[in-house]
Amino acid sequence: MTLSTPLRALGLALLATTVLFAGQAEAQSATSPEAVARRLQQRYAQVRTVTADFVQTTGGQRHSGRLQVRGDAFRMTLGEQTLVTDGTTLWSYSPADEQVVVQDYDARQQGFSIGQLFTDYLRVFRPVGATRATLGGVRHDVLTLRPRDAGSSVRDATVYVRSADAIPTRVRVRDTNGALHAFDLSRVQLNQSLPASTFTFSAPRGTEVVDLR
Repeated sequence: MTLSTPLRALGLALLATTVLFAGQAEAQSATSPEAVARRLQQRYAQVRTVTADFVQTTGGQRHSGRLQVRGDAFRMTLGEQTLVTDGTTLWSYSPADEQVVVQDYDARQQGFSIGQLFTDYLRVFRPVGATRATLGGVRHDVLTLRPRDAGSSVRDATVYVRSADAIPTRVRVRDTNGALHAFDLSRVQLNQSLPASTFTFSAPRGTEVVDLR
């Protein structure tokens, strides 16, 4: 079963979030990539939930979305499209197609998930470069990642994280076809209360359910 074009576009949003520079960035040498990655993960150890708005730019097209994350579970909307997982099952919903595709969820097969920025991305990616940059007057740590799995759909990813509070603000992802997927994050909020229903999906009446499990 092949996902519709809108759902494939939404799936690209799972490829994570660092962006084209929106202005001058003053890059400076930083500590080792491994040290930066470990420091970020230590900061995220106390993070239970994440909510954020984001803008995805791909091929000159811009789309706004919203992300909610709790551990391996997330809910992501991009336009009218929705992706939801409880960490075990993935629901991909397209109201235009009146269809929801249900399948097993494996983070290693999803490319670079935005939610992994706040949790365990080092399980899927290895750090290969680290610098520092000043964006809009704010100092950032810049971490370059490559997938551990040779079969990943991602070639590499670059994550810009505010040095003061370890919040990702920009992501650039390059897939194996050479295409760039750029993301800007805003209104990032940590440790808000999110009900369990956030991470499950009930298909509206009349929706075709395609179960690939």
